[in-house]
Amino acid sequence: MKVLLLRSIPENSKVDKYQEVFSADDIGCESVSPIGFEFFNLRELYQCIQKPNDFSGIIFSSPRTVLSVKLCIEEHSSLNEWQTSLQDTWASLPAFSVGTSTASEAHSLGFKTVGDDSGNAENLVQVILEKVQPKQAPLLFPCGTMRRDVIPYALKDKNISFTPCTVYKTCPEPHLKENLQKYLQENGLPHAVVFFSPSGVKFAEAVLKELKIIPSEQCQYFAIGSTTEKAMLDHGMDISGIAEKPSPESLLKCITESGMMESRKHPDVVQEKLC
Repeated sequence: MKVLLLRSIPENSKVDKYQEVFSADDIGCESVSPIGFEFFNLRELYQCIQKPNDFSGIIFSSPRTVLSVKLCIEEHSSLNEWQTSLQDTWASLPAFSVGTSTASEAHSLGFKTVGDDSGNAENLVQVILEKVQPKQAPLLFPCGTMRRDVIPYALKDKNISFTPCTVYKTCPEPHLKENLQKYLQENGLPHAVVFFSPSGVKFAEAVLKELKIIPSEQCQYFAIGSTTEKAMLDHGMDISGIAEKPSPESLLKCITESGMMESRKHPDVVQEKLC
């Protein structure tokens, strides 16, 4: 069985956890990113990072938000300065992380994360509200231009202060078609295609149709989380399953429970459906 993940691979990861978990079940797993990112306002972000005592914590809503911190340190200071004068103070504050991939990136910089298994912004908000009280120092909130308003609205409603800092924008991956063509040449049509974000849905849909990587008995679509599910439904896509959390274990469970793996082991099941 072959699974195509439409996702960005974290730069600091020595081991791809999705490949690790899926290969243990004899499933081929490859990632192709449909999106790219452009970073800006990093000096403004670093000015905040230099003042950890002005904040009660930091919110990481995606791996890109962690990368923005790493980049602002590299561009406007040094990792040595971070490690000797800032890291310990930030490590004493909660770093609220929406998922395990984001948490892994944050750990590489020395942050101590909370809410790693939250899986989405709605659940992460509940974790934040358990840890932070009104009138505390604000939370630092690096974010992208296409951020959802779930976290800001919920924090404002509970009088939790936060300092947003918009530091990246999402854009289409310019080589998506070529990368998907290469994937098809090396692997053939995937049995499962997994979308990780609404942006990925938006940027990949037309290319997938052009290359005929579309839902069928041989190829099914899956979503990570309810937000991605909604985007797929808005684009008229057929969905075979929704992973509750952005983790390889949750996704593997989702695909397993869809019955797809059994149909791959027993091709006659597919033939029966076709008759």
